[in-house]
Parts: sequence; C-alpha cells; structure tokens
Amino acid sequence: MSFLFYDLETSGLAPAWNVPLQAAFVTTDADLLPSREAVLRARLPAHVVPSPDALRVTGFDPDRIEAAPLSQLELMRAIAGIIAEASPATILGFNTMAYDEEVLRHGFFQTLQPPYATSMPGYQRADVLIMLRAVTMLAPGVVTIPVTPEGKPTLRLGPVCRANGIVLDEADAHDALNDVHATIALFALLRERAPAIVAAMMANAHKSGPAGLFARPEPLGLGLFRGMIPAGGIMPVPGNGASWAVADLSIDPGYLDATPEQLGGLLFAKGERPIRLVKANAQPTLLPWDMAAHAARGEIPSAAQCHERLARIRGHARFRDNLAVALAGRFAGKEPSPWPDANLYSGGFISREDAMTSRRWHEVAWDQRVRLGRDCLGDVRLRAFANRWAWLEAPEVLSAAEREKGAAWQSHRLDTGEEVPWLTRPAALRRIAMLRAGLSSAEQDQHRQLDAIERWLQGRGQGLSRAA
Repeated sequence: MSFLFYDLETSGLAPAWNVPLQAAFVTTDADLLPSREAVLRARLPAHVVPSPDALRVTGFDPDRIEAAPLSQLELMRAIAGIIAEASPATILGFNTMAYDEEVLRHGFFQTLQPPYATSMPGYQRADVLIMLRAVTMLAPGVVTIPVTPEGKPTLRLGPVCRANGIVLDEADAHDALNDVHATIALFALLRERAPAIVAAMMANAHKSGPAGLFARPEPLGLGLFRGMIPAGGIMPVPGNGASWAVADLSIDPGYLDATPEQLGGLLFAKGERPIRLVKANAQPTLLPWDMAAHAARGEIPSAAQCHERLARIRGHARFRDNLAVALAGRFAGKEPSPWPDANLYSGGFISREDAMTSRRWHEVAWDQRVRLGRDCLGDVRLRAFANRWAWLEAPEVLSAAEREKGAAWQSHRLDTGEEVPWLTRPAALRRIAMLRAGLSSAEQDQHRQLDAIERWLQGRGQGLSRAA
C-alpha cells in the first residue's frame, strides 16, 4: 500500500465556512520514496470572506488569490481525482484528522462530490500529529519537543521539525508543499526512533483496528491530552459503528444502575468523564495496556482491578440497555442549522439517487446543471449548493428572478449584521482595524499587507451584484 501525504492552506479555520486556497499532495511508496507530486491553487468564491489572520499567516496576498488557475469547483474535482487515483493508500498529514479532513469533507459536500471520499474502501487515514503525541507520551525524550518563549512545550510542525534537524524555516512554513515534505520527514523520524509505537498506531489507521481492540476482554491504554488511561470498549454507538462508548477503568463504575438520562449527562460531563466516545475511524491513541501503563498519570488501579471493572461493566445487561438508549438519544431535540453548510452531519447521508445526479451535474453544461439542481436533486442541502454554484459561476443561465435571489443571498452572506456562524465583511474589516492598531509604524510590510486585504474585501462581490 502506498502513502498519500497532503496539506491544505485555507481561507480560515472553520471548515464549514472556509475553503482551500492551496493544496499539495505527495504520493510515496512504503519506504517514503516520492513517486508523484501535485500542487493546486484556487480562487476564493465570491461569497466567502477570508480571515485576515489566516491570510497574514499564509502570506497569500489578494493578487495571488485572484490569479489562481482553479475555481473551487475545479479544485475539489481535482482533489477527488488525486484521491481516487491513489487507491489503495494510507492518507496522512499533520493535524489532518482534526482539521484538513474536515475541510475536505465540507468542501466535497458543498461542491456535490462524495463527502467521505477518504473513508471509502481502499483507504486508511493517519495523522502524524497524533502519532507524535503518542510517541511523546509513551517514549519521552525520543523526539525533542521544543518550548515556546513562554516556556510551554509546543507540537507545531515547524518548531518540532527544526528541533529535530528537519529543515522547515518559519518563512517556508504554511506553504502546502513545504509542509508536506516536512511531514514526510517527521514521519520517517518517528518510524526510525519509535518503530513499535508507530506500528501500533498505524494499525489504528483503519477503523477495524480500534474496533478489534475494543472488543477484547482485557483493558487497553487510551491516550488523552493528559496522558494514558486504562480503558475498555463497552459498545459501538447505535447507528454509527465507527464510534464506540468506552469506559475509563480508572473510575469505579458506580454508574451501572443509572438511568438513560443520567448516563447521557455522564457522556458529556466536564472534568472527570467515566464514559467516553471514541472515533474508531480517527486513529485513536489506543494500545494494549501493558504497552501504555507506564505513561498513565495519577492513581491507577491494578491490572486485576481493571479486568474486574471491565467484566462488571460488560456483564450488566440493564446498564448496557440504558446506555444504548442514552447514545441513541444524545442528539434528541437538537435542531439542524438553518444554513445547509453546517448540516453535513445532521442531514443524513447522501442518497444513492442524489449521488448519481451529483455525478451527472459535474458532467453537463450550466443550463442543464440548473435543471438538475432544480428538478432532480431530492436533498435540500445539495439543491441549495447547486443553486449557489449556478449563481456564482454562470449567472447568465439563470432567470431574472433567480439572479435577483442569488444577489440577495450573496449580499446577506457578505454583509449581514445578524449574528451568523460565518465571517462577514464588516467583521473582517473590524478585525483588520484591530490588527493594524497592534502594529508599530516600523512594521510597514504588515501595514501594506493589511491595506491590500482591506481594499480587496471592500470590492468583493461587486461584479456578480452587477450581473443581477
């Protein structure tokens, strides 16, 4: 199986409301020898307001963004093609599980591509940051962990690489291809210095690995930010076999007679949490307890006590029934967002019929796409996205009423004064003023960068508004 390493540089940190501006992919063999590279750059859709902070970090200036060769539709289609061609592969990056994978899922979803492309058969998913955390917990000192000027340890890619002899200057970081090459080098270093830990973690790169461990009768080591805890699998979450309810065996199971309502509260309790939800498909730090026990913190029961607690939990039929009810109802009463962008996980999976229509949508001219979006897509979320892209990419094929509606939507998206989950233009301009106030008069390059971003934002959307 090959490796597909990737990195995204985006317009902001909220996956549902931001988009990739640059994407880099490097395919390697099992020995990490590269066989293919691809770097893609895309323009910003007219309805997205980029974070000024993100643009400062990446160094992407407005002219560079506007000159990018791809639209977002073209970018996501190209990324889907790269992933499809790489199969079978393990897909890796640095902090990809928490961030880049979410950006990809929302980007695919909003451009009428299969949202879960990286989780389909033929792929495994791993994250070099997760493996770095595991190594620092289980084998401290094997990798040098740098500290910030404030004296706090940091696992940021650039500082970790430089502390361990991997070239990634701060000026070169936040370029997607540079970050990918640095991630490959760091992964090679972890494999060389902590081979057993990395091998155990790579066994968790597919959900079948953690699921098999959770089914075992003996305690396991589960890695949290504060260290390892003894844990045992209780049951898969009803309706979602990729998520497991897991018992913290350092806590006496005095909750076995709790009601479903009480158990629901325990699932999301602050502080000590006796029952946790663990995603089996997100490479959890999960290992045999004898491999992890030395990294546990605090007062930990003996292995015999952990065995006894796990057997008691699994053998309590009423508790398991009540927990199943609590798990099934954990989102009861939660209303979906009024905005389709935020409903990837709350609106159900895309039907086979809508997936086929979406595939067809990408293959036909814009006038036919309008018809498919209006008449053939049953999923209201996909219908909204299809209408959106017709307005953004080909307003000339829309009726006058549809163009008027599109202009009103875009105006609201950019400039509404309502409390909304995305970044609006007024909020971004206020942020620029704050950033500018924090600069000294000597920091002329940063002043010029903020001035350029401000002028660009003020002119966003004018062309499409005139098209209405």
